[in-house]
Amino acid sequence: MGNGVAFVRWRLPSSSATEHQGQTEKATLSDHRAYWNYEKVLQVRLTIDRTSVLQECELNFEIIQEFTSTHIPEKNVLGKIRLNLAEYVDKVEEDEGVIRRYLMHECKVNSTVKIGIAMRQLEGDRNFTT
Repeated sequence: MGNGVAFVRWRLPSSSATEHQGQTEKATLSDHRAYWNYEKVLQVRLTIDRTSVLQECELNFEIIQEFTSTHIPEKNVLGKIRLNLAEYVDKVEEDEGVIRRYLMHECKVNSTVKIGIAMRQLEGDRNFTT
């Protein structure tokens, strides 16, 4: 990764609500690593089709490096990650959801991001397949 700082922008493309997008704080890059202890809790509506299959709900991440050279901040997109939240429904490991490392796409180097997702159904039909 290099030097400077990095942050993660995230969004749910299926929603235009402002709470369905955001970004982490900027974290200093050290030894080619950045750490964010970022947690976001939000409600997401997933739909079920006529065959009782849970439909995709995409969550996009964009990892951005920012550094200053000659007093002008520069930004580079280090990579992107696209996850389908429907794949995480009913998947719980020790009450913390699923924590995995994901290889970034559109990345010049093999970099990973560790993401944890915990989902809990609040209301609606429970008769579906994922």
